[in-house]
Amino acid sequence: MIRFHKRVKTAYASLLVVMIVAMVAFPIMIASLGIYLRKKPLDIRESLDSIPVRLSGWAQKGEDDQYSSEMVEELGTPIYLSRNYERRNARLNVHIAYYTGQIDDVPHVPERCWAANGDSWERVLGHDGIKSISVEIEGAAPSDAPANRASGERYKSIPIIDPVTGATDQVHLPVGDYQMTVVEFKPNPADPKLRQIGGYFFIANGRISPSARGVKNLAFDPSEEYAYYCKVQLSYRSKITDPSQDTLIPEFLEIAEDFLPDLVPELSQCLPDWIAVEALRSLPSVIPQQSDL
Repeated sequence: MIRFHKRVKTAYASLLVVMIVAMVAFPIMIASLGIYLRKKPLDIRESLDSIPVRLSGWAQKGEDDQYSSEMVEELGTPIYLSRNYERRNARLNVHIAYYTGQIDDVPHVPERCWAANGDSWERVLGHDGIKSISVEIEGAAPSDAPANRASGERYKSIPIIDPVTGATDQVHLPVGDYQMTVVEFKPNPADPKLRQIGGYFFIANGRISPSARGVKNLAFDPSEEYAYYCKVQLSYRSKITDPSQDTLIPEFLEIAEDFLPDLVPELSQCLPDWIAVEALRSLPSVIPQQSDL
């Protein structure tokens, strides 16, 4: 039978006490410093499929895509919208995915997913990257609400009339410059003029980011108790008809600038009101109960 020296037993007991004290004290210390390593989830206010079927002259074509359980697991969230819109002979796919209360490396972006198609999809370089876009939302005006706490930027809001009740709701729009990451692929080796364009950006904690790396910095700020982010992706497929052109990205950006001014307010109505979330930090109770939200 193995017998330990009394000093070994004392050292072991002391180490065990230190570990227990650390386990109890560390979360308390972290909380006292206003650091949140685990984020609380935020429910969306409206289902994503409540986004209108007509936007900026584009009309829904077909039914919303319904993913299999395997695809939902790969996507990492059951809260998504995948819908095709058409205008004249052009088709635009809108893909929106909502994440909350989790840390994710945001892998589901076209440059990764489409490249997984193997040799049949060839990426076109030289015109892609982060692009600034002009998103002029009619009726948007500076809001009297407190500025975004993280950036100091003032929100804009827009009145949206509920089609059922007729009530007018002031919807706050995300802050930040409108930019999106744009990629271009040749999806058919036999038809080099055919192009597939994907452009995406994120809305995270009331702010805009054009990149997967940037959204992690916004959504998982250690000082924030709650977190969410939403990917907004537009996909467009068409052919190059002008012999002097070797890309469809300029055409895609024009479509995005036309479509997004109608989409963003409707989407903002679905997402959590970050102004209300930040206001929770000003209440006397540090951690509000669920019924208080």
